[in-house]
Order: sequence, then structure tokens, then C-alpha cells
Amino acid sequence: MQYHILQHDAEANKQLYDGLLQKLKEATISVGLRSSNIRVVDPALVPSSPSRPQKARNILLAFLVGLVGGVGLAIFREYLDNTVKSPDDIEALTGLPSLAVVPSLPGMTGHHSRFSWPSRNPVPQASTGPRVELLSYLQPKSQISEAFRALRTSLLLSQAEHPPQVILVTSALPREGKTTAAVNLAVTLAQLGDRTLLMDSDLRKPGIRRAMNLTIGKELGLSSYLAGVCTLDEAILPHPTISNLSALTTGPVPPSPADLLSSHRMHDAIEEVRGRFKFIVIDSPPIMAATDAVILSALTDGVLLVVRSGETPKEAFTRSRDLLAAVKSRLLGVVLNAVDSSAPDYYYSYRYYPYAYGYGYGEDVAQTPQFPAGPDEK
Repeated sequence: MQYHILQHDAEANKQLYDGLLQKLKEATISVGLRSSNIRVVDPALVPSSPSRPQKARNILLAFLVGLVGGVGLAIFREYLDNTVKSPDDIEALTGLPSLAVVPSLPGMTGHHSRFSWPSRNPVPQASTGPRVELLSYLQPKSQISEAFRALRTSLLLSQAEHPPQVILVTSALPREGKTTAAVNLAVTLAQLGDRTLLMDSDLRKPGIRRAMNLTIGKELGLSSYLAGVCTLDEAILPHPTISNLSALTTGPVPPSPADLLSSHRMHDAIEEVRGRFKFIVIDSPPIMAATDAVILSALTDGVLLVVRSGETPKEAFTRSRDLLAAVKSRLLGVVLNAVDSSAPDYYYSYRYYPYAYGYGYGEDVAQTPQFPAGPDEK
């Protein structure tokens, strides 16, 4: 009995010991989990500025990306632009000299949109009738007038002893300013005191009569002479205001212009006016639109090609040169028309001319001669 009592006490003590041992281990594990080796070295401070976004860095990166992207886009756009823009392009493509660079002035309204009157001086109304084609006479101190006087000088000095007498003015495509160039060139030649004839051989879309504000000449003209209806004396009209300048308009538009221009009477007409005028300026249709200019180029002393800056494709320009060279026409040079006055090529070519030091438009416009109303403006 005593043995059983002791055995019972031993089992009870063992159970008590096991329970205490289990609780001790749980307490040890709990204390070990709550312990850490982290120490506070420095207390946290409130920042004076936000860490993000970094505005200065972002602005600098945006500026660099925009600059690189803009330069790349400009180079890509320049690469895609396949037009003639500067005298360097003309010489590189064809080897022809650029005889004149005619500036483009903003704010003009009229037949040729790239030539203009100054914005501070309004364009005269139809009652006075001045046109931009006569700017060399209306505003002799303007930049366009100076450009055409430079063209006149280049032509006269191209052959010192025998300058070209019969000059054909044409272009590759329509609306490049060939009529304006022909009229202003004829005006500057007439201002030298030599008898000058401006002949309109564009029998498809004539423009000389309207450009020169001639109220007569619609019934008789070059087509009338070529058809045998009248003589040259009856068809040639002296300009009512500009001395030494006469005009031979187209007259009625014929059904077959190329056939008339290829006839012997056209050759006879050129030979007859050679003996009566010192200079003959012929306005012709565009080369790529009709063969009239190529036909007439064989009868003249030289050909002037008018190219519109930033609009004439290089392929059309070189193709026109090739067509004229195929018939052995003498190419005098190229007139670069409607050049942006802020472009570097224009700046270095014309900024140092005398008119840059005081020549203006106010005096010219104030002294603009009064013309009668044009044939299409009454």
C-alpha cells in the first residue's frame, strides 16, 4: 500500500513537472520573439522639399528631348522637301547661274500671291489700276525693283559686245511668276532709254494685257498677225505711260497655238521686231504644260527660267532644263522668285545692298503714277 502511495505521488509530480516545463518553454519562446537588435542611431528629420517629382531634372530632360526631337524633325522635313529653295540648289542641280533673287513680300492680294505691297501701304484700288507686275515702274526703290535691275545688269553683261536681244521668259510649271518677271524685266530695259517690246506668246492663257493695264489690244494681237489678219504695226501697242515700252498682246485665243507658233510668220515676226526694237522680251507658257516655249526657244537669243522658291520641284526644274538643252537653246540663267526675305540665302545676298540703308516704300507709294483702269477692272 505504501508503494502505491509513493507511485501515485511520483506520477503526480511528473505531470506537474511536465506542465511547468511546457509553460517555461512557451515563455522562453515568447520572450525570444519580442527581443530585437535594432537601435535608433539618428532620429528622423522632416525634409525641406519633396523627393519627387524632381522638377529641375524633368524640365532639363524635356528640353533636351524636345531639342533633339525638333532638330530631327526639321532634318527629316528638309529631307522630304524636294523643291528648289536657294541659288545653291540651282547651281547644284543644273550648273546654271542664278541671275536674280526676287524677294517675297507679305500682305499682297492680286494675281500673283507671292509678290506683295507693303502692309502699311494699302494696295491701290481698281480705279487707279497699278499692278504688282509694274512694280519696277511704280516703286523704283523697292527690293523687287532692285532685284530686276540686277537681272537686267546680268543680262547686259552676259555678252559685253552683243547682249541678248530676244529673251524668252518661261518656267517649268504654272503660277511661278514668269509673267511678272517678263513685265518687270521689260520695264527695267525700257528705263535705259532703249526701245523695248514685250511680246505675249502665251496663246493659251494670256496675261500681258491685263498685267500692263492695256485697255485695248483684245481684238488684234500676235495670233491675228500669225493668222494673216493684220500687220505688226497694227498689233503692236505703245504703253500709254511708260516710255520706250511697247506691247504685243496675244489677241484672240486660237484653237491651235502650237501650229501658229511653229509657222514661218512667227519667224518673220521675230526678224522684223529685231530691226525695230533694241530688246524683245517674250512671255511664253510653262514648259511642262505645253511645247510652245520649246518651239520659241529656237528663235530667241536666250532663255530665262523662272523658279518659285519652295514650290518648284527639282524634277520639274531639271526636266525643263533638259527639254531646252535638247533643242540646243541657250540658257541664260535662272530667276529665283518669291524667296523668303528672312532666309539666310537672301540675307547674305541682298542685306548689304544700298536700299537696306534707308530705301523704303513710303516715298514710292506717295509718288505712284496713276494708271487708267485695267481692261478687266472697269
